[in-house]
Amino acid sequence: MTPGLDQASRQRRVLLGLLEDYGRLVSHVLALGELLKGSVYELKTRCGKPSCHCASRQGPLHSTLVLSWSETGRTRLRSVGPADRARWRRLAEDYRRFRQSRAGLVKIHRQVLLAVDRLEKALRRPPPKTKSRSKRRRS
Repeated sequence: MTPGLDQASRQRRVLLGLLEDYGRLVSHVLALGELLKGSVYELKTRCGKPSCHCASRQGPLHSTLVLSWSETGRTRLRSVGPADRARWRRLAEDYRRFRQSRAGLVKIHRQVLLAVDRLEKALRRPPPKTKSRSKRRRS
């Protein structure tokens, strides 16, 4: 096998492997339903009331679960009630997984384009050389 065809065979195998990875990531994206851009976490704060237990430096802080997201360049917070906690966490986690899968797809696209360019280079042959004028027969 010539070196160019060996390289072409290698690039075909690379492309087939990338196709499998691509299919896996697309399956992850398609499996997701609703998404929530943001994160859910526990926030500990002082309420500001002078008679509250959190007013002293050693006093325990108030703890609440919040949903945090960015909107027009500003971070927004909203308290999450006990009934909605599991749902909001799941939706935020699904959004994180969606973005990771999307980033993986972008990376695979770049690799596919590189492999296709290498395959083209391995398969491309130079044009045939022209015969010199002195050796051509004159009719």
